[in-house]
Amino acid sequence: MDIPKRLKKLREARGWNVSELARASGLSQPYLRQIELGIKRNPSAAVLNRLAAALGVTVADIMGTSVAIPGSSLEEAPDSLRELVRKQGKRLGLRQEDVETLKGIHFRGKRPERSEDWELIFLLLKGILG
Repeated sequence: MDIPKRLKKLREARGWNVSELARASGLSQPYLRQIELGIKRNPSAAVLNRLAAALGVTVADIMGTSVAIPGSSLEEAPDSLRELVRKQGKRLGLRQEDVETLKGIHFRGKRPERSEDWELIFLLLKGILG
């Protein structure tokens, strides 16, 4: 997926139309339409930062690039969480701060045992707070 498609998908995920994103980012509606239609192929770093801030995502999310999660973040993580990061991290868009949050999850003294359970928790948190 390229920047135009990702941007549109992120905008629609927030339930926004182009005018709402324009208002939140301080960019013009015509310019945003040109980005989403692929007419403006390489928005500047400043534009990407404004869009990311408005949408509550990272520039990497808009660009579709993965953010490396250092091994040190995984040292104290349960094996099942490490498995999730290794196998599904890129697809899910897991970030270092997401892993740190998940590592702190305990409920009644227990932690999820399967990577699928960690994925469900992450998706629920992302859907509610994301």
